[in-house]
Amino acid sequence: MKSTLLKLTLPLLIGLSAVGCKTANSDYTITYPAGLISNHPKGFLGCYVKVVGILTDKRPQDLFPPYPGDLLVCDKSGCVYVHYDYGDLKKYLGKKVKVIGYGSVTTFNFPYIDAVKVEPLEE
Repeated sequence: MKSTLLKLTLPLLIGLSAVGCKTANSDYTITYPAGLISNHPKGFLGCYVKVVGILTDKRPQDLFPPYPGDLLVCDKSGCVYVHYDYGDLKKYLGKKVKVIGYGSVTTFNFPYIDAVKVEPLEE
């Protein structure tokens, strides 16, 4: 009985640890895939995240921005919206950027990053 319970519990714990944030307030060493945040938004709710990808305004058909005019950061895994109150991100359109911020979810369960820092990267 204990062996069966352990066999069922172990994969669940491993799966839950793979989805969600593990970084501390100042530790941005982990770069998360945008698609992981987009597909599991509640696992990143309130967590510090870093995403590297191309900034775009091409909105997927089934994904709505948390605020009008917000842009998306996209990588090979998918896209997630970026809300940034500290400047205009349109100057980085089509460029590779590093986004650091908090994982957030709208009232309609659409994921986004409430960014505190956005930096262009050399390609």
